[in-house]
Amino acid sequence: MIDQPNQNITLRVCLEDVGTHNKAVLDFFFAKLGQHIFKVVDTQDEANVLIIDYDYPPARQHYEEAFQVWHKPAIILSIAPVELEDAIWLAKPLTSRALLDAAEQVQSKLSENLPNKPESITASAVASEDQRQHLEQQKQARAAFKKNTPLQRPEIKPAADHSVNIPLVGDVVADQKDAMATEDLSKADEGMVSGFEGTALSAQAPSEPELTPEEQEARWAQLCGSRPDIDPGEDYSSVQVEDSFYLSSLKDAVRLARQCQQGVLLNFPQARIYVLPEIHRVFCAIPLNTPEFEAFINACNVQDGGKMHILSTQEVHELNDMIVQQTSALYDLESFVWTSSLLSAQGVLSRELDPAKAVALKHWPSLTRLEHFPHVMSIAALWSTGPLSAFDVAKSLKIPQRYVFSFYNAASALGLIEQDPDKLIKKQPTTRATEAPRGLFSRLLKRLIGG
Repeated sequence: MIDQPNQNITLRVCLEDVGTHNKAVLDFFFAKLGQHIFKVVDTQDEANVLIIDYDYPPARQHYEEAFQVWHKPAIILSIAPVELEDAIWLAKPLTSRALLDAAEQVQSKLSENLPNKPESITASAVASEDQRQHLEQQKQARAAFKKNTPLQRPEIKPAADHSVNIPLVGDVVADQKDAMATEDLSKADEGMVSGFEGTALSAQAPSEPELTPEEQEARWAQLCGSRPDIDPGEDYSSVQVEDSFYLSSLKDAVRLARQCQQGVLLNFPQARIYVLPEIHRVFCAIPLNTPEFEAFINACNVQDGGKMHILSTQEVHELNDMIVQQTSALYDLESFVWTSSLLSAQGVLSRELDPAKAVALKHWPSLTRLEHFPHVMSIAALWSTGPLSAFDVAKSLKIPQRYVFSFYNAASALGLIEQDPDKLIKKQPTTRATEAPRGLFSRLLKRLIGG
């Protein structure tokens, strides 16, 4: 500990040399306990303190060959002890207490050169300040949600004209992502287009292990069910059901977390689910792609759980340590809600969704992060062209309705479906000679939807 108070200095850090595992831990720490001390910047040039994973060869090489001559204070992450000038060693796995202690030591070093330029509060004041903030935010949240009241299953009502969505991605951010995706595709080799013809997209993300054909078919059945098609002219209430208790609870937890911009714990006897809107993540110890997770969803009921509350300071410390021990349990928020919706519905629709009503996509889903199933790209491509009903999409693509219903349900859970008639603007046809775009992205879409 330091004998005299540290000067108030914000620690600017860059996370490009900490490795994937440590980055997940530090992202959570900076969004919570370290938010008043650290500020993440884009490059090491902008940083006033270096964070280096010394067990990661490229990062160690960067530090020894380039960064060390800058004589900036450094926090060195390593399993084995490290003794370097102007460096503080932190043993792995990281803990929030160790990070706070290291921050205080670095602030002390920097204060020697900046005695009269306070920028933020010191690490020693974080705990009490964080507790006061949590108390205030919990008081505000109680106006809409009660901290320890179990969630109730939603009342069964007729389908509404406008569904209540949970927009997990802002329109501006989504537009930027779409623009970047279009630009990247336009630079690709045109030979990629023919590779999509007549092929089914893999159901697994690139980072997931390859499945055998039998395992893949079984996974698709888990996600989308095996219901036969129905006649659109007949009663289709059999494919409209209320959300499962698990899914309705998860939606409420996401809504509360987004309203308060605080971590929320959704507590079931079988598992604890932490919704973390600041870092756009969900922590769940049960792997999403296992039978155990599907069994957990089916077992959830109002009698046994579903309580939720905003995380306390102590729970944030505990969660930080859990993330350190099990980084694989940290999921992208959209991906978690998407897969949860698919597994909960298994090819049927929420009661509020009408398969005969024309709707449209607000913007493309982030399919690189979401779990795939057959025809998901083709469905997104066709629905992005303008308002169509789920029945029309299945008929146009000549595919089983269950895949379209699954996409409709999961996209709606992410807030990607536009049902307001006033906002459904059909795209005007263009002439090939003057207006139609000719880029790779446009040709890819045309081939995916069978044009």
